[in-house]
Amino acid sequence: MEEKRVAVVTGGTRGMGQAISIELARRGNIVCAVYRSHEESAQKTLESLKAFEPESGIYKADVSKEEEVKQLIKKIGEKFGRIDILVNNAGIFDFCFIDEMDSAYLDRVLDTNFKSQFYMLQSVSEYMKKNNYGRVANASSISGHFADCGLVAYAASKAGVDMLTKISAAELGPYHISVNAYAPGIIHTDMTDAMIQERGEEQVKDLCLNRFGTGEDVSALVGFLTSPEGGYVTGEIIGIDGGMFKVQNTYLAYEHAKRMEEAK
Repeated sequence: MEEKRVAVVTGGTRGMGQAISIELARRGNIVCAVYRSHEESAQKTLESLKAFEPESGIYKADVSKEEEVKQLIKKIGEKFGRIDILVNNAGIFDFCFIDEMDSAYLDRVLDTNFKSQFYMLQSVSEYMKKNNYGRVANASSISGHFADCGLVAYAASKAGVDMLTKISAAELGPYHISVNAYAPGIIHTDMTDAMIQERGEEQVKDLCLNRFGTGEDVSALVGFLTSPEGGYVTGEIIGIDGGMFKVQNTYLAYEHAKRMEEAK
């Protein structure tokens, strides 16, 4: 009987991360969902995980801090003897214009969104190398390649994730470790709720699918990328954005479809 794979999901108890953790547990993996705060959400996630895989658990750590990452991975590694899957999902999203930004803000965004992924990948890959197997999925964003006013820190952090993904895919390839990034557009979670309330009516017009994404949309993609079947996909930054900014004036297609339906 094949041993169960062990997955670590950062930011794994809320929003997209919660959906990803549950999806990986549903697929039969032992899931270690990492969180920094929000105890209530963490406990609810734990209940859902154990319903699929009793050995799954929640782990509290601030993954933007290198020493905490080392202690976290040591704890998980010693408990299970292996780590097969890493989902670098932890992140923050916030608007701030350049003339209003200070170094503390910039450090906070880069530490949380980029450095945390580097620290986790560096630590977890040592276990993957030993087993000559691994799947890594990093949280990028549509903002990594589409510029948006007020998001210089966020966009820079995600562009950094894209380069981390591509370079590590090459450096870890000899050990049969695949590394990819999922790049969401607007996914409706508590982190994006305020933005959607403020300007979602206009933003949705830029989406070919005319709807915002869900955590389940993202978890379906991550589930494949971290599965055995996803092993020949590596070094990719895969958009999951409902076709955002792929075509200008996508709302015209919906107006046309409505006219065609009314004409029947």
